[in-house]
Amino acid sequence: MSIDPDALASLASQYTQHMTSIRARRVQRLVKREFGGADHVLIVQVGSGASAVLGLSANGAAICTTDGTGKHAAVFKWLHEADTAIETRFDLLKDSLPPLSTAFVPLADLRAQVCLQTPPESFAQEASPWLAKVRDSLA
Repeated sequence: MSIDPDALASLASQYTQHMTSIRARRVQRLVKREFGGADHVLIVQVGSGASAVLGLSANGAAICTTDGTGKHAAVFKWLHEADTAIETRFDLLKDSLPPLSTAFVPLADLRAQVCLQTPPESFAQEASPWLAKVRDSLA
């Protein structure tokens, strides 16, 4: 069952609270569009100390780590048990957020960029098995 749209909108707003207004609106729209099909979405910390949006579902996961600066934002999506993710870069300079490029990225490369730090209270208990799979993929 996909995440409630109001809950996702609230999470997107929380994630973008430190961004400029135009970029915040664009990143919120990107998060709602790209993570709307996930069962659980949460804000996590990555190894660099930055925040990221993590989407979890029975089939796979997705992550986006953007601070709203720069020309693009990347969303990585992968299936559980896969060894490759699909990276899609979206143009943050345009309201429509068109995709700029799509590439296959080995999870080993993504693993080098991401070190998830998730407090247990930040996700629903039923998401725990999926979060464990994501941790295994990115560990």
